[in-house]
Amino acid sequence: MSKVTQAHRDTYAELGAVRIEQVYASEQLDEATALIDGIIAALRAGEVPPREHEDPVFKDIFIEDHDGYVRLVNAMPRFPALRDWLLSGPAAETVADVIGAESLRIWLDGTFSKTGNAGETATPWHNDECTFSLQGEQLPSFWIALSDVDEDNSPLITLTGSHRDRHRYYSTFSPQGQAIPPGFHPWQELLDRVHAPDAPIETWTARRGDVLLIHPKTIHASLPRRSPSEGRRLAFTVRWVGSDVVWKPTPITRLAPFDDNPLMREGEPPTESLFPVVWRRAAR
Repeated sequence: MSKVTQAHRDTYAELGAVRIEQVYASEQLDEATALIDGIIAALRAGEVPPREHEDPVFKDIFIEDHDGYVRLVNAMPRFPALRDWLLSGPAAETVADVIGAESLRIWLDGTFSKTGNAGETATPWHNDECTFSLQGEQLPSFWIALSDVDEDNSPLITLTGSHRDRHRYYSTFSPQGQAIPPGFHPWQELLDRVHAPDAPIETWTARRGDVLLIHPKTIHASLPRRSPSEGRRLAFTVRWVGSDVVWKPTPITRLAPFDDNPLMREGEPPTESLFPVVWRRAAR
């Protein structure tokens, strides 16, 4: 049964992010943690299983591993047990109930393991949608706390209300040297907003089993890990694609699935033959 209430929907609409408490039970979290630790160990040993098939949506796995900081992107296509875990649990229904989607697809997954207190345990301010070739309100990031996250354990922070921006930013993660397309603003404007003395910054602590849902336009970051204890901050995130999302690439979008695929039509939803729906709302 979904734990989403109208209060959660209202908070998401107002702040551009919402915390939903205790969505996952302890045994579900233990299973995910064991899967992730096994994936990290396999990657460190060079034991990467082959992909079942190549496709234009799910790019290959990426790992960043240094100074107590491990970041994985796109682990699920190489390690389908993690995808099975996600789809067997409450994630899809929770996401759909907050954003009002009638159908969902999964696109990107990200894993963040942080130990120690190195500066690299912080995530810089950014806005995800700036780099996407997919556009729509229903592109949230679903962030699962696999450990307790207090104010010293690298909590996420957001700029309240930034999801209502009409424009986008020319991200430093995008290809540089391009003409700025209409509707994009310089990246420095984003940084000026979050560093303003009166910036409305929200800090999101979480207990193990809580989830955060973050709007694709919300400007966000994470604080560095400053805990005096050894401990660990572990989170698993998934980018979901809802029923209002269309394909709108620009010269500066970086995370661009379906490049040069003749089946794609600009301004239209991705075809299901390329990008299958994994969840649909049951008929009422």
